[in-house]
Amino acid sequence: MREVAYGGEKLLLIGGESHKTGQGECTIAHYETLRRFAEDTFGVEEIRYRWSTHDLVTLDNMPYIGLAREGTPNLLVATGYRKWGMTTSAVAGRLLTDLLIGRDNPYAELFGPSRFQPDPDMGTLAKETADVAYRFVKGKLEWLKKDPEELGLDEGAAVRIHGRRCGAYRDHEGKLHVVDTTCTHMGCETEWNAGDRTWDCPCHGSRFTFDGEVMHGPAKKPLERL
Repeated sequence: MREVAYGGEKLLLIGGESHKTGQGECTIAHYETLRRFAEDTFGVEEIRYRWSTHDLVTLDNMPYIGLAREGTPNLLVATGYRKWGMTTSAVAGRLLTDLLIGRDNPYAELFGPSRFQPDPDMGTLAKETADVAYRFVKGKLEWLKKDPEELGLDEGAAVRIHGRRCGAYRDHEGKLHVVDTTCTHMGCETEWNAGDRTWDCPCHGSRFTFDGEVMHGPAKKPLERL
C-alpha cells in the first residue's frame, strides 16, 4: 500500500489478493476482502476506484531483464516483476542502461531472459502446462444450466443457446449482450468475472469486455458477438 496523488487529492492505494485470471472464487470477493481490510485498518469510508491487473511471473520467480534473445542488441525486455514492480523497475532501469551503453553489470546474468534451469524450471513448466490442459477440457465439458432469460439486470453468466456455449450479460438498461466464450488466443473457454464485468480466460489470462472487446492479451482479436 502507498499514498498516491490523483485529481488534486491524496488517496490510499491498497493492493493484494493474488489470484489467477479466470480461476477461483468470484473477483468481487477479493475486492470485498480488501475493502474490509481498508475499513478495519485505516477507517476508510469510501472506495473511490477498484481494478484488477496482470502481474506476470517467470518460471523461477525472478524477473526477466535484458536482451529478449541473443543476437538482438536493440530488443530489450523487463517483465515478470511478481508484485515487486516499484523496486525491481529501478533495478531494470539501471541494468538496461548499462546494456545500452556497453557497461558491465554484475546482475546481467542473474536477470538474463535467456536463462533456464532444468530444476526447478521444468517442474514449474510441466505444472503450468497441465493446468492449462485441465482448464481447456473443463471449459469444453462444463454443463451449463442457466438460460439467458434468467439473467437479471447487471448479471452475466455462461449459458447454452441451441447447444452452443455462449456468454450473456444483461446491462443496467436490460439489453442482453451475447458473445462466443471461446478465447480467440488458443481456444479455451472464458469465464464470467462479476467483479469487473469481463470475460476472463483461465488458460493464458486474456480478458475481454462484456461485449467481447480485448482488454488484455495475449489475445488480439475480440470474442465473436452473437
